[in-house]
Amino acid sequence: MDPFDPFDPETVRDPHPTYARLRSTTPVARGDRWGGFWALTRYSDVVAASTAPDVFTSSHGVVIPMNPLAGRRMPMHFDPPEHTAYRRVLNAPFHADRVGALRSRIEDIADDLLAPALASGTTDAVAGYASPLASRVLALFLGMPAEFGERLEEHSVRFERAQTSGDTATVEHANAVLYDYAREAARAADGELVAALRAARIDGRALTGDEIVGSLRQIFIAGHIAVAAGLGSAVRHLAGDRDLQRRLRAEPALVPDAVEELLRLHTPNQGFARTATRDTRVGGQAVRAGQQVALVYTSANRDPAVFADPDRFSLDRGRNRHLAFGHGVHKCVGIALARLELRIGVERLLAATSEFGPAGEPQMLPWPVHGPATLPIRLWPAADRAALPKGR
Repeated sequence: MDPFDPFDPETVRDPHPTYARLRSTTPVARGDRWGGFWALTRYSDVVAASTAPDVFTSSHGVVIPMNPLAGRRMPMHFDPPEHTAYRRVLNAPFHADRVGALRSRIEDIADDLLAPALASGTTDAVAGYASPLASRVLALFLGMPAEFGERLEEHSVRFERAQTSGDTATVEHANAVLYDYAREAARAADGELVAALRAARIDGRALTGDEIVGSLRQIFIAGHIAVAAGLGSAVRHLAGDRDLQRRLRAEPALVPDAVEELLRLHTPNQGFARTATRDTRVGGQAVRAGQQVALVYTSANRDPAVFADPDRFSLDRGRNRHLAFGHGVHKCVGIALARLELRIGVERLLAATSEFGPAGEPQMLPWPVHGPATLPIRLWPAADRAALPKGR
């Protein structure tokens, strides 16, 4: 058995050689951290586990390591049929037509964040762009002021780093702060999401205050950390490929396809979890009831059984069946908003610059996220930024 340690320094720096080896030698690999878990690295096994909630449940938590302070949040920690009713409440606010109405305001946020970087010529593309863009758009979507997004970003990052390092005291404190922010949003937010949660009826009853707060709390992390990591990875890739930058500037209609391929290549969610409800087998490996499995999307999206030449960026893949947003009933409800943020984040950076490139080595985020934690870049402004088109 080829063991899996997500915190091996080489794996943190670049997990893809590790995943390529595991897909070939031990596609269902055993990790010994956090009490032990199985890592599903092949596309077919991830899909199989994602579409069998009766065998691989979400009710015991969806992250490895498990967060003992999380509680059960709707709809993420429920399986059908309960999940179906809860998920229906969230579908309308996250519909592509609803979030698309935010385009021009998201463009303004991106432009505001880019202005100081363009003036100085350098920035950390995570701390100065990707991370605050994700948190401020989340505040906008909720109908909260920009300063709420700034506070949310600080404690979201603090929670994620402490969760990964096992710093229980900081996890507990940051988690409590995030729940306070969720209560604040439940009281004060004037966006469609909170309105839908307040108006929802499940089997004829209104959602409890705790259910509304829990739903908002889960959206904070999902809507910030993964989007920031995904955009950070996209910027990192483009910084290292100036030919691709030039092509996308010349043909901006290709940006949506480029974003999908960047999500496939640099999938931000490494280890969403399920728990086996009974003794079973997956990928030829026996998995016992109560054991956790990690759905390693970052590996599945480079599986050569599904993607030809999987380590190469290609705009010609046609239907890109990547799993960056998950699969099955728990596929991310915020797909439309995340895609819009990533597309605008890339579009505005390309349009505002004539070129950008690396200005130092990035530091990488560890499991369960994949992407840069820091990303120094150098930027050269476009000749006529005042004439940049908006609202495409």
